[in-house]
Amino acid sequence: MPTSFEPLTMRRRLGRGNWSTPRPFGPDGWSCTELSGSASVIVSCGPHDGRDWVHASIARTTAMPSYADLKLLHHAVFGDGYAYQVFAPADRHVNIHNFALHLFGRLDGAAALPDFTYGTGSI
Repeated sequence: MPTSFEPLTMRRRLGRGNWSTPRPFGPDGWSCTELSGSASVIVSCGPHDGRDWVHASIARTTAMPSYADLKLLHHAVFGDGYAYQVFAPADRHVNIHNFALHLFGRLDGAAALPDFTYGTGSI
């Protein structure tokens, strides 16, 4: 049974009245669906480079999720922690759903990139 991620916190942040009870998914993950049937969320955890990482995705049935959907996913899964959307080279791109967006971040919410605001406030 998955133990490294708090699925009930995720559901509360998504909105209990709008999302199903999270179900175990894979070796250490959770999934839930919007009660309307128009969206789903999958979250999985795993170690990488000595840290625990989270992959979270939101998919809609007929259209790409909106920016508001991605913000909701971020809040539900990562709270106030850092998360990243990754644009991989074409030969490394993996997506098994045509209408899904993904976020990646450390389970502890720590930043994985440099602080680009250091010093002058911009790159």
